[in-house]
Amino acid sequence: MEREIEELFEGEPSFQHILRCVLKLTPSEIEVYLSLHRHPNLGVDELAEIMGKDRSGVYRSLQSLMEKGLVKREYRILKHGGYKYLYIPIPIEELKEKLRSELENWFKKLNEIVEKFSIEESGKVS
Repeated sequence: MEREIEELFEGEPSFQHILRCVLKLTPSEIEVYLSLHRHPNLGVDELAEIMGKDRSGVYRSLQSLMEKGLVKREYRILKHGGYKYLYIPIPIEELKEKLRSELENWFKKLNEIVEKFSIEESGKVS
């Protein structure tokens, strides 16, 4: 993670790189999230097939994305009986707002550390 943060400030980071660093998303989670935007309202099986990925890996990514508030799950009753869950990503603008909010929190924390710093209290450098 430390290296990823360093890379964030070197050169021109990609949007995916920012998602990894700021929201702590894995490459698989990013791929699932973006695939859901291209193919909305899919179940796990359909999404895994479109992505050419293992169902269990896609499911784990969806679970993590739901925990992080980036994907929502809707219950649908099927015409011929039974049910399934469909997964819906939050809108890109909402994702951008989450990123902005998280970055603001980072900067506030960093600024507090800078403001509190003094030579007397610094102790050992690590």
